Amino acid sequence: MSAIKSRLAIGLTGFPLVVLAIINGGWIFNMLIITCGLIAFREFLSLKSKNDNFLVWLLFGCFYVLGSLFCLLVLRDIDQNLGSYFTLLIFAGVSINDSFSYIFGKWIGGKKIAPSISPKKTYAGLIGGLLGTIFYVLIFNHYFFELNFRDMCVFIFILNIVGFFGDIFESSLKRRVKIKDSSRLLLGHGGMLDRLDSLILTTPVTLFYVIAYYL
Repeated sequence: MSAIKSRLAIGLTGFPLVVLAIINGGWIFNMLIITCGLIAFREFLSLKSKNDNFLVWLLFGCFYVLGSLFCLLVLRDIDQNLGSYFTLLIFAGVSINDSFSYIFGKWIGGKKIAPSISPKKTYAGLIGGLLGTIFYVLIFNHYFFELNFRDMCVFIFILNIVGFFGDIFESSLKRRVKIKDSSRLLLGHGGMLDRLDSLILTTPVTLFYVIAYYL
């Protein structure tokens, strides 16, 4: 199965299930996040190089992976109390941004952004992700949850720019130990950590924003 077909197959099956879990919340959502977090944490530990101190790497992983996904649980609780949909906004937004970036980067190609860290990341992909994110945020604002102009600008920035750096950072961790994917768990998608890399960084930033302006 080609990379595109495998990504499409996993996306079409996994995405709706996760969206349903986010909307319903409760123990199913909590167990999903905990399970995915533990798998991603295990993959993160495998990225330790021989020169890294294990205790330092372990603590960093707790903060980087588990701490960030804990923020996702907190964000979902805030949604429950406020009747908001920030968890859905950020999860679906990261997926859509990633899809548009992949499509534009694959079809257009062009100059690489950081070839030594992430060889497939291009400026065309970054612009494609931005266009997809703008469209998504406008649709979300119109049909799901009303956002003000500041919200829309902030979330477009978070999903496109913060998410990009989350992806690049995880890629840099893999390049240190000279591997392409954190695991082969999700076929063409790589490992769980590969799928959560942008979410790991965008979630705490989103949580801080929501706490600052909505609580």
